[in-house]
This record gives sequence, C-alpha cells and structure tokens, in this order.
Amino acid sequence: MIAVSGRGGLIGWHLRTVLHAEGRPWIDVDLRTTSGPAAVRGLGAVDTAIHVAGISRGSDHDVRDGNVELARRFVSALDAAGARPRRLVYANSGMRGTNPYTEGKSRAAAVLAEAAARWEAEFVDLVIQNVFGEHGTPYHNGVTQTFCHRIARGERPTIDSDDVRTFVHAQDVAEALSGWIDQAELDRRGTTVSVPDLARRITAQAEVYRRGEIPALDSPFERDLFNTYRSYASVLEPVHPLTASTDHRGTFTEIVRAHGGPGQTGVSTTAPGVTRGDHFHRRKVERFVVVQGEARITLRRVLTDERRTIRVSGDRPVAVDMPTLWAHSLTNTGDTPLVTLFWTNELFDPARPDTIQDPA
Repeated sequence: MIAVSGRGGLIGWHLRTVLHAEGRPWIDVDLRTTSGPAAVRGLGAVDTAIHVAGISRGSDHDVRDGNVELARRFVSALDAAGARPRRLVYANSGMRGTNPYTEGKSRAAAVLAEAAARWEAEFVDLVIQNVFGEHGTPYHNGVTQTFCHRIARGERPTIDSDDVRTFVHAQDVAEALSGWIDQAELDRRGTTVSVPDLARRITAQAEVYRRGEIPALDSPFERDLFNTYRSYASVLEPVHPLTASTDHRGTFTEIVRAHGGPGQTGVSTTAPGVTRGDHFHRRKVERFVVVQGEARITLRRVLTDERRTIRVSGDRPVAVDMPTLWAHSLTNTGDTPLVTLFWTNELFDPARPDTIQDPA
C-alpha cells in the first residue's frame, strides 16, 4: 500500500493518475486532519510513503514553517497508525535559490530523513524543478501553466525574465515518485530552454492548433508541452470545424494536417447503441472524426467526476481531440452503423500501448 499527501496539487494529481494506470492502490493522507481514526485508517499497511504536499503562497512564516509542519503531520499520521514504510519519498521542489520556501522545504526534508532513519526505510529526496503538466493552476504552478492559460485565451504572455530553466513534465515526476525511474533518468528527461523561448514554442503550437492542425511533435518535450496547452485550449474549443471541398465528383474533407512526426490512422464501425473506448491516454494525442451516423463522445477527467459531452454527426463532420488524462468513450446514438476515423500521433506499440481502461 502507498500513502500519498498533497492529492489536490499538480504533482499529487499526476502521481495518482500514474498509480491508477499501474493498478497500484494508495491512500490519500489529508494533512488537515491528522488525528482520530479517520486520519490513520489503513495507514498501518503502508510500505511506501510519498510526501508531496507543500505551501508556496503566504507570508514568509506561513511558507517556511508551514512546509515543515506538513512534513511533521505526515510523519505523525504514519506513526499514529503504527506504519513502518520501507520507502519514504519526498517531492522536494525547493532547491532553487534562498528564500522562505526553499528553507522550509529543506527543513521538511530533514524531518522526513529523520523519520526514515528511525523506520529503517530508504529515503528518496527527489529534486524537482519547473514542473509543468495538464491542469496546473495558472499564476501558481509555474510559468508554463500561466503561458498556456493566457495563450489559449488569445492573450499575450507576460515575459519578465530571460532565465534559462530546465522543465520537466508532471508525468515524469510522477513516474520518479512512484519508483518507475530514478533521479538520473528524471534529470535526463528535463529540457532546458529560456523563458522567452518557452513562450515562443507555446505560441507557435497554438497558432497551428487554432487552424485545427497538429503542430510538429518531434520530441517528448514538444508533445508534453502541446498536451499541457491542450488542457487549457480544449475547454474553450473542444471541436475543430473541418472544411469540405465539393465538385461534380463529390466531397473531399481533410481530417488531419500534422506538421511532422509519425502518425497512425484507422477507421471503425460501431453498431447502434454500442459504446467503444472507455479508456484514457497518458501521453498520446488522439483525434476522432465521425463521418457517418450520429454519436455521443463522453470525456471524464481521470480520478474526478468532471465530465464533458459532445454530440457529433457524420452529416457535419468535425474533429474532436481527446485530452490526455481524460477517459473517453464513443457511443452510437443513431439507428445505423457509425463510421469513425481515428488518428494518433504515434505508431501503436503493443508493448507500451498507453491505453488504460477506465469508464468515461
């Protein structure tokens, strides 16, 4: 069993999606309540404890001492349950500069290290910086989230720094926290760019995507950046109109215009009343286009009840892109067979299908 703090933050949610994809059970530790039966229920069986919760906003005192207090509460909850985890992992995002936040995170690391020594557990102090990913909070979770939020709304990003930083995607951080990869691999997956270049890349992707086209996704960073941008853009524009060219022969409609990289296209038929899908993807970009029949596309953000429903018809084909980390399904709501075209940005790999069953 795994104990996790900080369930509601960017890293905490991405960590839980990775554990969910792996089928590994976990317990959310609510550090607002660390006493009484509810606070420790199930923690006695914990063999891995992952501390993600942190405070990054508030007075100097709140930020510095608050992060230390959260670490103490996490340890206290485990102690109260009689847990003796074999592995204690810390999402240490406070390694840059000297300020109340970094001081608090450093002192929190010391609290956790002492507990790990007492439990005779492996202590993993995972250093993470400049994390970005789907559904982060703009103006709070970092410059990437803020840029994506503003650009998706047609606003110009405010660039007030020429800093060169190394950015890492939240799914990579989650894999490191869960034990899939180590610190060295996490560092290797980081991409170093300047803040102005980051804004330029997101803006360029947005300009292509507003035309209903897929930008060049020629590196994992570009793919992850695009998926992060889509998590903001898809709320505003979930459907991309398609343009048909018609002459005496009939009609031609371009489904996907991708600017480089691999891709795979397929076609499916679905009987009336039947639903296909009910899964989500962690990384891949997927597009649906219904070309015959009537259908309902249902999307649900993983680990939540947040849902979206989109009605589509082959009489008026549109492109609908599936956001990463959203379970999705396609239901034939008509009386005739449904014909749907599918496109993904990567070739299907049976060894790593990136398709996790989850009802929409």
